[in-house]
Amino acid sequence: MTVDEIGNIYIVRKDNSLVRFTPAGDSSAFFRTVQNGDIGQVDATNPLRVIVYYPSYSRIVLLDRMLSRKNELDLRRINSVSVAAVASSADGNLWVYDRFNARLRKLSEQLQQVAESNDLRQESHQVPVASFLAERDWKVFLCDTAKGIYTFDRYGNYLNTLAIFGVKKLQVINNQLVYRQADTLFSWDMNKAMSRALLLPGAEVGIVDAAIARDLLYVLYADRLSIFRIDGAGQ
Repeated sequence: MTVDEIGNIYIVRKDNSLVRFTPAGDSSAFFRTVQNGDIGQVDATNPLRVIVYYPSYSRIVLLDRMLSRKNELDLRRINSVSVAAVASSADGNLWVYDRFNARLRKLSEQLQQVAESNDLRQESHQVPVASFLAERDWKVFLCDTAKGIYTFDRYGNYLNTLAIFGVKKLQVINNQLVYRQADTLFSWDMNKAMSRALLLPGAEVGIVDAAIARDLLYVLYADRLSIFRIDGAGQ
């Protein structure tokens, strides 16, 4: 599950279809293809250009605001067959993490290289195993559940690694890193280096995912999506 800046929710169903719901919980768009394998990641940072990544075939499908296909990129054309995670960039390009070469790369929609990090084996003395990638406010965040959260600047230059472990995916909301672990949603303040925790409702029935958009908390269970209103204190 992921959310966009206006509160729409995107859920990948068991049949590998992508469904968008409004903040009120109504279905508003649908996309499905049987050609590219299972969906590995959805980035809806820009609701006018939703990114769907199919890792089995190293393909990125770009969807418009109605979730209709507008473009499809085959990363195998540029010999990128070990891309673990992708993300949208605010300048209209795409970020991909090439694990084989241990580099973060920015690509255009024509698969031309725009920027590239140095070899992370030299920069951080280890090879990240990316589970998620996101760009917000001209910074890039790469999640490695075992090694922490790697951060990069807008040009792909490695900055540092945050010692926050077990994070499979995250949201960046202003100066907060928001991520779920089990039945708790954590918010890490990057300025104060402090964390707050919000216990999610319904843990006894099994939580699949959770996300925040504006003053709404979305909790995805195995059998339903629930929407809660929260105040500034996270209640």
